[in-house]
Amino acid sequence: MESIGQKFKDARKEKGLFIEQVARETNISKNYIEAIEEERFDDFPGETYLIGYFRSYASYIGFNPEDIINIYKNTKIQENPVPVELIERKRKFPLLPVAIVAAVLLVSAGGMYFIINKDNYSSEKSVIEKESSVVQNKNSEIRSPAVVQTGSGVEYEMEKTFIERSFAKGDSVIIKYNDNPYRILIKETSDEKVVLELPSGIVELAKGKEILSDIDGDGNNDIRIIAKDIDTAGKGIVLKFDRNTDAPSVVSSGISSEKELSSVSESAVAATTRSAPASVITTAGSTTIQSRKENEVVVFESETMQPFRVNINFKRYCFMRYEADGGAREEKYFHKGDVFRLDVSEQIKIWVSNAQTMSATINNIDYSFGTAGSVSSKIIGWSANPSGGYVVKSAPLY
Repeated sequence: MESIGQKFKDARKEKGLFIEQVARETNISKNYIEAIEEERFDDFPGETYLIGYFRSYASYIGFNPEDIINIYKNTKIQENPVPVELIERKRKFPLLPVAIVAAVLLVSAGGMYFIINKDNYSSEKSVIEKESSVVQNKNSEIRSPAVVQTGSGVEYEMEKTFIERSFAKGDSVIIKYNDNPYRILIKETSDEKVVLELPSGIVELAKGKEILSDIDGDGNNDIRIIAKDIDTAGKGIVLKFDRNTDAPSVVSSGISSEKELSSVSESAVAATTRSAPASVITTAGSTTIQSRKENEVVVFESETMQPFRVNINFKRYCFMRYEADGGAREEKYFHKGDVFRLDVSEQIKIWVSNAQTMSATINNIDYSFGTAGSVSSKIIGWSANPSGGYVVKSAPLY
């Protein structure tokens, strides 16, 4: 008989789903999903819970829950057969009277068992149905896109704010604006990148990268696409399509041939990084920013030079690159709610993909990296104050 765990595992892999994604969309613990697939049924607190999870996982993956439960019960029976000695025991009494007595006792025992366990049975059924209902409701909220099987792949209609799931080559997403449908095709996938065919043209996206796109050609961004993960075999990719974007358009409607856009955010930051840095001078062992009268900003003054703290709170997704006190260049993708804190002794250079996504302070003094949607590059550091003492100044990196 086919293994229950193997049935679930094969079906999940065939659909290109990761365990983490199944756990998120079914509200079943990742550990319990692994236990089901590995048939570690003793890991569950009781059979009632196990059957409930069977129903939920089966409904999610496309199985008939009753078939799965029947397989499980039949497996239990095979694992606990009736002892041979009971089957082959020699009969010492006439068969008919014994059978009649046994039937009467069985009916009586069954009636008593039903009366005693009626409440428990109702409770168990209620728990299973309630748990299955909760998971199904959860699935109906998350697995919102309408799904259509086409000849070349699966077509998903984006009905809510975002879709995040595993896609394969040939799959597509339909996005509607003003009742007009726009199609995004997953054209190619590999272990390094995904090639997308947008209404505006073809782009390439590497793992961990994102693009913003103007779908309907009105000059405003309509969709953010993020490559979340790529499986090791290169057969599928987890993409997130998110309508929540208000940054300026970065994928023009005139694209007509393949372009490498592994990260629009990173490319924009890299462009400012390649620009000539602000010139600096060193005085008495300390680095100071050379004066740029038109663009420099005094952040705060001090009688002595001492480390100052840069504190940045990210309100949305942002790519940032920085160099502090002559150290190695660091870069990272930040998300909503992330916080960056660093104590700087002399100076720091910072490049960001969107100044609107962050709020910052320097030694608890509010500081702005630029206007909404702008790519910003700054150098912030100590400088001698002509009137005495020192100041921390900020200037753009050109």
